[in-house]
Amino acid sequence: MNAIIIMVKGWVKVLPFYLFTLLPLFASCSEEDDTVPEYDNWQAKNEAYFEEQYQQHLAASNATCFVLKSYTKGDTVKVSDLPHTQCILVDVLPSDFIAKGDKTTKPLFTDDVAIHYSGNLLPSLTYASGYQFDASYYGTFQLDVSEPDILSVNGVIVGFSTALQHMHRGDHWRVTIPYQLGYGTSDYNSIPGYSTLIFDIRLVDFEESTSNG
Repeated sequence: MNAIIIMVKGWVKVLPFYLFTLLPLFASCSEEDDTVPEYDNWQAKNEAYFEEQYQQHLAASNATCFVLKSYTKGDTVKVSDLPHTQCILVDVLPSDFIAKGDKTTKPLFTDDVAIHYSGNLLPSLTYASGYQFDASYYGTFQLDVSEPDILSVNGVIVGFSTALQHMHRGDHWRVTIPYQLGYGTSDYNSIPGYSTLIFDIRLVDFEESTSNG
């Protein structure tokens, strides 16, 4: 399994992420009872997890990464050139489908993509495998019955957009996104602030967005 570090240069603004949340708002407790909060000490847990994963990927990727410039395909630079909270961590997984069309080009910031995906938080009190806050399919992914979602690369959070712009048709990646490139420090629907996001993404296809022309 290949490990990659991809970094974003110049800004960390969180874009709206036009994906539907599938489950209720995360659990919380009142000050009147003794219930342990679902996401107790959440910021520290997420920062420690990402730091650990970053160091592992740094070693595996030989201290190189991709940097996006002007929303194009990017260049390769040393990891030390940018703060690692401006990077996403990528594990390249075996592809389980054969992509159609050109397998060498990558989506642009202005393109639309057809993808299968799921998004999880880190494990918490109730969710041993991490709360799944979104997915393009129900239950377990099944290639023969699951239909890909169509999304705009420029309509998702920075970390997710960064990953898409480095993928080829047929790629299957697990992407770890720090909260700085996700939803930041504030709660967003079912996602608590300071959440590291872990996405499983399969890029099926992409094309120029119809809204651009």
